[in-house]
Amino acid sequence: MKKFLALILLVSVIFVSGCESTTSPVDSEDLDVSAEPLVIKEFNEQDVSVSVFNNNSAQAIDAVSVSSFDPFTIVGSSSQVNIPAGKRASVSFRVMAPSFGGVENTSILILSYASGIDEEGKPVIRTKAVPVQTVVLPDAKLQFVGFAESIDKLRAAPPVSTWETEKGENVTVKFSAKNHGQTTITGGSMYVLVDIENKLIGSNESINITEAMAKGGTSYTWGVKLPVLNDAPNGETDVYVNLMQGDYLIDSQTLVLKVKL
Repeated sequence: MKKFLALILLVSVIFVSGCESTTSPVDSEDLDVSAEPLVIKEFNEQDVSVSVFNNNSAQAIDAVSVSSFDPFTIVGSSSQVNIPAGKRASVSFRVMAPSFGGVENTSILILSYASGIDEEGKPVIRTKAVPVQTVVLPDAKLQFVGFAESIDKLRAAPPVSTWETEKGENVTVKFSAKNHGQTTITGGSMYVLVDIENKLIGSNESINITEAMAKGGTSYTWGVKLPVLNDAPNGETDVYVNLMQGDYLIDSQTLVLKVKL
C-alpha cells in the first residue's frame, strides 16, 4: 500500500512539474503614458521621451519600448526599461519627421511591453496606443537679415546687424526666406514678425511671405519699417526677426538697435 501511494505521489510530481503556470499580464489601462507635444521640421531628426507610470500595484512590466510612431520614422531603436509596480520611468527614442504636408495634429505612438506568462512559459507581449500632439513645420530659414537704409533701398548695400538711430526716426529691417526642405511651401503660409524687445523704444511689425517656394526656392527680399518712439530711452535693444507659421517659430535671427541720447 505504501509503495502504491509513493508511486501516485511520484506521478503527481512529474505531472505538476511538466505543466507551466500562467500569470495574467498587466492591462494597458493600468499604464499612464504622457508625452510632450512634438514640434519638428520636415525630415529633421529629434530626440523624444515619453513618461510611463505602471499603475499596477502588484506586477512589474518589462522591456518597455516604443515600437512605432507613424507617420514618423524611429531612427535606430527605442530604449528599453523595466518598470516595477507603482513606479514611473522614461522611454527615449529618436524620430525623423515626414513631409510637413501630410501630418495630422495627432499621431499615434505604440508602446510595447512584456508582462505575464503564457501556457508555454513565455512572456506575454502587450501594446498600448498613445495619442501625441504633433506639428511638422517647413524646413525654411531666414537669409540676408539686417538693417537697411530705407524701404526703397533694400538692395543698395549688404545687411548690417547693428544700427544706430535717433528718437522719433524710422528704422528698416530687411530679410528673405529660403526653403531648405523637400516639400513646396505655399505662398502666404509663412510670415515674418520683426519685434523690438524694449517696448519703450518701439513695437513690432509683420509681413506675409507671399511667394511659393519649391525645394531650394527663395522669397523676394522684403523689408519692414519700425518707428522709434519720440520719448524712447537711449541705449541698446535687441530686435528679433522671426519666421513664423501660425503660432510656431520656424527660424529666428537677432539684430541690435542703438538709440542715441
